[in-house]
Amino acid sequence: MNRSENLFLPGSSLASQVHAAAINGDKGTLHRLIIGNSALKDKEDQFGRTPLMYCVLADRLDCADALLKAGADVNKTDHSQRTALHLAAQKGNYRFMKLLLTRRANWMQKDLEEMTPLHLTTRHKSPKCLALLLKFTAPGEVDTQDKNKQTALHWSAYYNNPEHVKLLIKHDSNIGIPDVEGKIPLHWAANHKDPSAVHTVRCILDAAPTESLLNWQDYEGRTPLHFAVADGNVTVVDVLTSYESCNITSYDNLFRTPLHWAALLGHAQIVHLLLERNKSGTIPSDSQGATPLHYAAQSNFAETVKVFLKHPSVKDDSDLEGRTSFMWAAGKGSDDVLRTMLSLKSDIDINMADKYGGTALHAAALSGHVSTVKLLLENNAQVDATDVMKHTPLFRACEMGHKDVIQTLIKGGARVDLVDQDGHSLLHWAALGGNADVCQILIENKINPNVQDYAGRTPLQCAAYGGYINCMAVLMENNADPNIQDKEGRTALHWSCNNGYLDAIKLLLDFAAFPNQMENNEER
Repeated sequence: MNRSENLFLPGSSLASQVHAAAINGDKGTLHRLIIGNSALKDKEDQFGRTPLMYCVLADRLDCADALLKAGADVNKTDHSQRTALHLAAQKGNYRFMKLLLTRRANWMQKDLEEMTPLHLTTRHKSPKCLALLLKFTAPGEVDTQDKNKQTALHWSAYYNNPEHVKLLIKHDSNIGIPDVEGKIPLHWAANHKDPSAVHTVRCILDAAPTESLLNWQDYEGRTPLHFAVADGNVTVVDVLTSYESCNITSYDNLFRTPLHWAALLGHAQIVHLLLERNKSGTIPSDSQGATPLHYAAQSNFAETVKVFLKHPSVKDDSDLEGRTSFMWAAGKGSDDVLRTMLSLKSDIDINMADKYGGTALHAAALSGHVSTVKLLLENNAQVDATDVMKHTPLFRACEMGHKDVIQTLIKGGARVDLVDQDGHSLLHWAALGGNADVCQILIENKINPNVQDYAGRTPLQCAAYGGYINCMAVLMENNADPNIQDKEGRTALHWSCNNGYLDAIKLLLDFAAFPNQMENNEER
């Protein structure tokens, strides 16, 4: 019993005596009350519900018949604009529906959601109530739409009721009406996890197995196949793709095909099915140039990746940034996928670089995946490969403060004495990121705390620029000189003062920073 029905129990402050008689099936009392005051037959409770509606909710057919014979309004609506017929349809009560319809109940009445009793009959597994209502529908009325522009056929597909779908199609329901989201009934039928949804899908397609129906796109560009794939419903995917005209490589508005969706969700069996039935022979990429393999790889779906790599049409193509699916996997720490790719592709170039010179090891180091870094190093990844900024993987780890990765790379032979295109050392990047622990590790690995870049700036000046006092303390405790000037004559104190970092200023003064150091300008 739902919440609304609890309000109609005997003794409820919301119900009158006539309502109580109706819900209790007390026909004698009901008759006596109505004879005494005929207005009581349509008396409303707080929700606008009449004794007739109470009879429907409590399944009191005799009392309902008595009320109707006494002249109760069969089409009176409650505050949600629902009639007694709406309630009977919602409950799937065939006897009540038959009684109300013979008393000229208006099945076309819409509630606040613009739903008719016809819409409500679709939720029940038995099509008996729907069949009854269809006897009272005139041509064209079967496709009455609710607030979301959905017909009874949409709802039958949504509830996965194939018998209802057959009945409605037999009564000339239009299978090509889009709802407010642009979805036709086939979308709703395909959008089910239950394998039995295949029967509903077949009922619709048997009526009109046209190319336009199969490939109909909603307002997000998604076809019924997209939805079947999203739900992982292999049976429905199998049926849809068995039709010659089904477009397996249809793009949605994000330029993703059903194959992209299957890969992203790790549906290996569906990926295999789609690859086998992809007659184009090409694997489409999305707006970023990423193939379905990229998405399977980054999500660490090893079995799905295996399916892709074993198919002759699949290659590890690069995206628009020049990154392969192997690099995507490394960046996400997808170790299972990396092992799968390394075992299945003997020709894989582990040191392949993207358009910015970054390798898989760069990606893993930047993201802080220590197990991935170890795996790549074990498979001969170049530990000191440089990108376009002359950054090695160790630079990226220092910038992001990934201590475990830093120590792993150093143990793996990474050089700590390199500088990038601006002369920044690893210590500069650690200081710029405010990573005090990393600064300590690097100093312990013999990096000079007073190393200067091409502009003459030290790691201490970088830390002072960001106000990173913990980092500054580590550097000065390891003999970083607070009074070194860069090529513009600025010291660490200049940078902290310029950016208003009071605690950093106090710390520098505690370590004997000279407060009157002059910077270079046009007057000097």
